Amino acid sequence: MTYFFWDSPDWFDGALCCRYVVVQFDKLHVPTWIDGAPGTAEWHWALGLFTDGQLQVLGAWRDEGPATAQRIAADLHDRGIERIQALAADDALVAAVKGLCPRVCDRTVAELAAPGAASARMRQAIRWTDTAAQHLQERMSRATKKHGPFADHAAAADFIAQAFQRADRDLLADDWDRAKPAPYGLRAAPPVLARTASARAALAQAA
Repeated sequence: MTYFFWDSPDWFDGALCCRYVVVQFDKLHVPTWIDGAPGTAEWHWALGLFTDGQLQVLGAWRDEGPATAQRIAADLHDRGIERIQALAADDALVAAVKGLCPRVCDRTVAELAAPGAASARMRQAIRWTDTAAQHLQERMSRATKKHGPFADHAAAADFIAQAFQRADRDLLADDWDRAKPAPYGLRAAPPVLARTASARAALAQAA
């Protein structure tokens, strides 16, 4: 199963689910020719976790200055998001989401980090989403750097869309038993994400 909607630069404009357990934002620094010189464009992107344990990339937005956070929040709201139980994002994005519609964002991941603030199930959901987001961030960063500077923002947008489609097929495949409730933990994760989480845990213990 796939949740990716685009086949052109006009991607990420489809309707979204109304509710997500966790939504995590990250940033890509994409080499791009800007005003005739090689530079770096910053792109925000978001990954959402459903209650059944499936993951969906919600969108990617080029940073265009102080109004970017409000534009991202408005886009997510206009495409159907009504509730996020846990949001991981920078302060500007958190403020924009809560300011647009306070009921959309229940609590932030930072708030849930306090002892006793989140259930074991929610903590698993947050850890799994973080693992998936890190894996996807690393993959996307390698892909954009390998490509080299893009001719313009439109070329970068098209490449990012195609790269996310490949990531959906290869990394976020719906290959666990959908007949059983997803516990949000490693038992529910696709094997590649489970291996990544286990490897990270082993490195942390070794350190």
